[in-house]
Amino acid sequence: MRKTAALAGLLCLMAAAAQAAPAVLHSDHPLAGTLWDVREGRRVSEQAFFAEAATARWVLLGEKHDNAEHHRLQARVIGALARSGRRPGVVWEMAEPAQGAALREARLAEVDALGAALDWEARGWPAWPEYQPIAEQALSHGLAMYPGKPSRDLVRRVSRGEPPPPEIADRFDFNRPYPAEIEATLLEELASSHCGRLPEEALGPMVRVQRLWDAWMADTLLRAAEESDGAVLIAGAGHVRKDRAVPWQLRLAGQSAGRILTLALVEVTAGYNDTTAYDAFDPRRFDFVWFTPRVDENDPCAAFDGGTVQ
Repeated sequence: MRKTAALAGLLCLMAAAAQAAPAVLHSDHPLAGTLWDVREGRRVSEQAFFAEAATARWVLLGEKHDNAEHHRLQARVIGALARSGRRPGVVWEMAEPAQGAALREARLAEVDALGAALDWEARGWPAWPEYQPIAEQALSHGLAMYPGKPSRDLVRRVSRGEPPPPEIADRFDFNRPYPAEIEATLLEELASSHCGRLPEEALGPMVRVQRLWDAWMADTLLRAAEESDGAVLIAGAGHVRKDRAVPWQLRLAGQSAGRILTLALVEVTAGYNDTTAYDAFDPRRFDFVWFTPRVDENDPCAAFDGGTVQ
């Protein structure tokens, strides 16, 4: 049976997040720390991955938000791209348009204060020091940074059935539905990631919101690439999968799949020692998978049962 990583629920992203525990659980797992080319089903070196990433127009780095090791590895990718001679823009899923000025004006000497300038933790993201290495690499190499997430007001309006701005709707053919199989899979994952507790009528608006987030990030990547040497996306892994999400939106905008490289950072699970046991290890979804230790083994459904999720 394949091990499916839970899709980061939209409700969870709107809630406050506590500082994550260190990602040390199952550090001795045979897959922990290994990097794989999913298309060829083989383990590769970091250098091989960095070399291919350096040739891509867009490099999409999918994380689990509360795993600080994922952010450390994302920072390493950005540093490697810069050392290869690339100067991509860095797009943050976690920043909204209101945080754009803070990203543009950020300075390396004051990077530890950037989280406060971005209202980072107040908006529900894990503690800023966990993400800070990404900003440090971007700023130390002079890379521009961009907010990738639509405003909460726009998210609310689209969830109520209102259209997105015309430039988003037109460029990404917003009214064009996902292929039936893909939409069914997304609906199933949204339901399961909320532990089956959401009413069925809530799922349709959540699909629209997911579509908006992905289209908005794709649009930001396109704009960033006009000003920089391509772009890197820092986002949840569900937003970077190739069969839907941001890569699908980029293709709608006429971009070649060959110019897009996707990486999923995936926590290992005890007893699942074969790569093919992991849902992310599917070439239709990701190009590369990088396995890491886990933060915890808490039950994400505990919050729906009156418990708390750490």
